[in-house]
Amino acid sequence: MPTKEQGGLEIQNLDLQNKCLLSKWLFKLCNEESTWQELIWNRYLKNETLSQIEKKNVFSHFWNGSLGVNVFLSLGKLKLTGTQIRFWEDKWLGSQALKIQYPDLFNIVRKKQATMADVLNSNPLNVSFIRALVGNKLLEWQSLAARVAFINLNKGRDTFI
Repeated sequence: MPTKEQGGLEIQNLDLQNKCLLSKWLFKLCNEESTWQELIWNRYLKNETLSQIEKKNVFSHFWNGSLGVNVFLSLGKLKLTGTQIRFWEDKWLGSQALKIQYPDLFNIVRKKQATMADVLNSNPLNVSFIRALVGNKLLEWQSLAARVAFINLNKGRDTFI
């Protein structure tokens, strides 16, 4: 932003500032509990995570604007405390979603949108594939299963960090 001395008008980048403020609201929505968060969760999210929600014409202008801040979710990850996180598609273990870390497994898994509760609330893990796992795919699955073997789910809402 050029200063007046440099021939500029010193006008701030309003698009960037709007994205920052909307990101702040999204962060508060994910990590705090009060009446307005409860209203938003009940109206728009219900039992889904932010990454599962897509813009719709029936949503308010504010909410659709908030959902348009794609960079927000890419800069953090979900901390597992509840059961809303999707096992394969959300970023909760490591710096990338499991579908990125294990693309060969994700391509042949039956339930791509399974939640953590779907997968972890049984022993062995509740994951099925459209074909038998052999060779490297079997080794990848064993590695992933070992990484998540000792995760216990708690009651409550997942948080964003």
